[in-house]
Amino acid sequence: MADTVLTSASVYRNGCVIKRTGRIRLAKGPQQIRLEGLSASVDESSLRLSVPAGVSGSNVQIEHPTKEQQKEILKDLAQKVAHVKRLLANREKLASLWESNADFSQKESLSIEEMTGYLERLPERLDAISQEIAKLTDERKALEEEYRVAAEKASLPHVVAELTAAEEGEYPIEITYRDFNAYWNPVYEIHAEDGTDALKLRMRAQISQHTKEDWKDVTLKLFTGNPSISGTIPEMLPSHIGFYEPIRKARFSVPVSGMMMNAKMAVADEDFAMADAEETIMEAPQAMNAVLAGSGAAVKNETMTEYDLTGRWDILNGQEILCDIRTDELTCRYHSAAVPKLSDEVYLAAEVNTSDLEEMQGTPASVYLKGAFAGNVILEPDMTKDKYDLSLGVDETMKVKRTQKKRHTSQLLLKGQKKTEYEYEIVITSRKEKEVSVTLTDQIPISDEKSINVEPVQLSGAEYDKDTGLMHWDFKLAPSESKTLTLAYNVSWPKDKVTQER
Repeated sequence: MADTVLTSASVYRNGCVIKRTGRIRLAKGPQQIRLEGLSASVDESSLRLSVPAGVSGSNVQIEHPTKEQQKEILKDLAQKVAHVKRLLANREKLASLWESNADFSQKESLSIEEMTGYLERLPERLDAISQEIAKLTDERKALEEEYRVAAEKASLPHVVAELTAAEEGEYPIEITYRDFNAYWNPVYEIHAEDGTDALKLRMRAQISQHTKEDWKDVTLKLFTGNPSISGTIPEMLPSHIGFYEPIRKARFSVPVSGMMMNAKMAVADEDFAMADAEETIMEAPQAMNAVLAGSGAAVKNETMTEYDLTGRWDILNGQEILCDIRTDELTCRYHSAAVPKLSDEVYLAAEVNTSDLEEMQGTPASVYLKGAFAGNVILEPDMTKDKYDLSLGVDETMKVKRTQKKRHTSQLLLKGQKKTEYEYEIVITSRKEKEVSVTLTDQIPISDEKSINVEPVQLSGAEYDKDTGLMHWDFKLAPSESKTLTLAYNVSWPKDKVTQER
């Protein structure tokens, strides 16, 4: 029998693979071994036992201790706890007797000297008993905690296997298995500084484990994949069409527990398609041979990204920790961006290459300006475009206002049409103490009907896209400068129709 220690964990987005190591004394020839220390939530189908050259193995299984076995293991501790509880109850009873005997109302035979002597000894005696009670209480609590830890350990499953050693000696062993009660999620931070043409994109990992075991002094690897998702390529089956027939209600129910169990087992087998790849994760100081797989060859993992964390880590059961993964410096162009038709806010933005954010579609990120937290944003880059404006939050030193100056409808009698003239004034003001680049976006409607004509009249030099109706202004504002833009367009349509912008 030998104990094992958790030495490393490979954490996926859903679940983890744990490696435990230990050493065991083996006699020459065949023998049965028992290895302690498995997690309570071990996925039994994923268990792998590895042994060095000179040792072969078979019949690897996981056993769960019975209630009787657990009770036998805990018998001595249970007796100690019961003994201390009895001592504690006796001391508490003794203190109560000393206090109750101080009532002399029913003891007329006692003399004044006897009563006085008893009362003089009472405080000292009660103090001594109180100290004994405190000491026994601490001892009881310590034993109960020891019992709790021992009970948890006694309830854990263990590995039994048949091993055959070529020679007597002490050999290293490894156990690897999967546990779904751990995961990690990426956390992104954007750090921006004035006066630079770059920003830093910091990626951190939020790691959480609920394996009912404290991870102490372990090495960690993180993988971007999810081994619980099937890697099977879907197969296209023929599609048929026919007449509809009403479904008749069944007159009896069919037990599905067996089918569900088989499906669950099939998924479990399929889920651990990464088992061979784990050999690259679980490198040992000594060459090890997998008892079940029959091969210890390394398989290069090309389906996901791996992060090998430096140092050794402590993660308590139920704890979440944050660790740094990497920091990338992205080239960018800082500017103020506004869409006054939709919002009267101006935003500080960093124009970056869309390809730099390819892995971050729909990802939240925290923004820090000069080290100060500025808010949260959702990254939604359009991968069909080369550039993406990454919002760094509202820029309170800039103001924008869009005002409708004109909306006049008239009839064109000779053409049998109506025409509406629209005019908007956009004023943007800088309260900065330095020059700032501004990108302003607006639009005019695009016609979905040939009989509706949209005619730009005044765009104040905007870059206009006829296909989308979008227009952009790019300019610079001096310190404390304001700029006024005019947007005007006409819409004409048959007079017997009603238009609606949507």
